[in-house]
Amino acid sequence: MESVWVVVEAINNTPQFNILYPESLEAQRRIAAGFENSSTPKINNCASAIDGILIWTPKPSLADAKRSGIDQKKYLCGRKHKFGLNCQAVSDARGRFLDVSIIYGGSTSDCLTFEGSDLYKRCTRGLMKQDVGKHPYVLFGDNAYLNSSFMATPYPNVSNDPGKKTKDDYNFYHSQLRIRVECAFGMLVQRWGILCSAFPRNIRTRKVIATVIALTKLHNFCIDESSNSQEILPSLEVDNNVLINRDDGYVEMVGNDENETELPTDLMYGGHHYDDVPTGILRAHLSSTNQALLPRTVIHNFIAEGQWERPQMRK
Repeated sequence: MESVWVVVEAINNTPQFNILYPESLEAQRRIAAGFENSSTPKINNCASAIDGILIWTPKPSLADAKRSGIDQKKYLCGRKHKFGLNCQAVSDARGRFLDVSIIYGGSTSDCLTFEGSDLYKRCTRGLMKQDVGKHPYVLFGDNAYLNSSFMATPYPNVSNDPGKKTKDDYNFYHSQLRIRVECAFGMLVQRWGILCSAFPRNIRTRKVIATVIALTKLHNFCIDESSNSQEILPSLEVDNNVLINRDDGYVEMVGNDENETELPTDLMYGGHHYDDVPTGILRAHLSSTNQALLPRTVIHNFIAEGQWERPQMRK
């Protein structure tokens, strides 16, 4: 195993592989252009999609939990019935990771995990830029996050409500771009089979985090070097046999109607809750935010005024 850690350390110490959301207007403009090309109505201010995934681990020892700074009980993701870590990541339209944060256990909500990240702090200090003649660039996240000046989320509870049809239309075209980060997770897990099951028990939390960070960097390298960003080489039969015979089991990749990329759904959506977010924080957020001026409202109005509608299901 020592050779593995030598490689992991070498990857993580290589500046060319660094993952950090860019501050420059030019870089954010390129990211937004990629999403605009993927958007049917040509939404032009989405500059990354964000979501979380569970990094599956065994239950850590008390000593390892203490060393990692994460309470042992916080590793358990009750929604997935697995121990692990909440990995927050943002991606571009091709599935390249632009920011990765692994600092909380699997029980922590995506909302709190994001708000504890360096990316969140940078966003509150004005990270997201505004191009000439356009609205400010924003992140696209699901309803696990709070709608804000730098985060556009879906409208809740609007499906099948005729009075909120344009908001449901917005949700569809929002999802069309937000799903890119889910596909990035799908490609990541397909590329690196170790993520399909729990990490070996003898690997401590800090090395788990270092390994995952290294894998996201290699994932980006593979995309950069490929003409088809979603091309994944098929697994070898010997690797599949090792995986399916793991004592602690493994997660299967599930087909997705919205995209050809299969997703590790048993590791996703575990942080979609507000159980650990104090009610006072949620109320303060709603009362201090002028919803009419937020990017979500602006994008919704663009969808409504352009008469872009959710496609009807074929019977």
